[in-house]
Amino acid sequence: MARLRLGLLGLLLLAAFLAWRAAPEVFWTLPAGAEGEALERVYREAHPAVFRVEVAEGPRGTGFFVGKDEALTAYHVVAGKREVVLYTAAGTRLKARVVGFSEPRDLAYLKAEGEGPRALPLGPLTPPRPGEAVLHIGNGRGEFLAPRYGRVLRLEASPSPFLPQGLVETSLPLAPGDSGGPVLNREGRVLGVAVAIGATEEGFRGYFTPLFGWERTLEALRAGLEESWPYLGLRGPRGLTPELARELGLPPGGVLVGEVVPGGAAHRAGLRGVESGGVPDVILEVNGVPVNAFEDLLREVRRYRVGDRVRLTVRRGGQVFPVEVVLAPFPGR
Repeated sequence: MARLRLGLLGLLLLAAFLAWRAAPEVFWTLPAGAEGEALERVYREAHPAVFRVEVAEGPRGTGFFVGKDEALTAYHVVAGKREVVLYTAAGTRLKARVVGFSEPRDLAYLKAEGEGPRALPLGPLTPPRPGEAVLHIGNGRGEFLAPRYGRVLRLEASPSPFLPQGLVETSLPLAPGDSGGPVLNREGRVLGVAVAIGATEEGFRGYFTPLFGWERTLEALRAGLEESWPYLGLRGPRGLTPELARELGLPPGGVLVGEVVPGGAAHRAGLRGVESGGVPDVILEVNGVPVNAFEDLLREVRRYRVGDRVRLTVRRGGQVFPVEVVLAPFPGR
């Protein structure tokens, strides 16, 4: 599998913006002939339904109407917010509240205090074919509701434990600010919601969360589902490499805890981090599975749900002992 550098769009990992700068010019090219004409027509008809998401700190990403006053965006665009502002193509601002979200799928459902100019139809029940041309509308690179063209490259892509699994990989030239925008087919139906960018050895990649076959999830979001990733509540955990182990005078292996966030699962379970003043705890296993890097720890924790109990094997100084942790959303989110 190709080595991958990835980042969430929007404000989460702006370093991923650098990957866009190396994107080949071909990504900007509108497909020729009838295919390109169809996508241009889709853009003209669809862009009034798309908007810029704004918060008190400024623009945050993109979203689109799926009903007269209902809309979708990426969860990480509105994370930590209950109310946002939608800036439409007509230049109007509508207040909206977050009525449901799924962090594992990076989706959020919004309810606006007013009607949108039009709604976009959600995609077909069947997935797109690799090679199919697609259009994205978003606010990346400081542009307002701009079109991006690309092709579907791979279905069921799971490029990183930091991202939702089962994404669709494309050549769309997405950038920070495009998060939450719609990815449409040549019939003008929404295939999914843009959530991530990255660079592989094969070239630049844009990823979207698919909506085909997810009708039940969307209904649950509309009804108020609030689904968070499970967290231990740690900041800065890192693998205890031989070099770091020598520096700290510890045996190598495991994941150094870093900072334990007050109120989180690890804090309630009594784990010790750098704030304790001594050498932080080292997590060796999650339910018997060894972990030696932050990615390992994240992958194992995300096999479970909020409220599940997991058993950590922890080394503290010369002692190794089990710690039971009840997984929870990230503290304060």
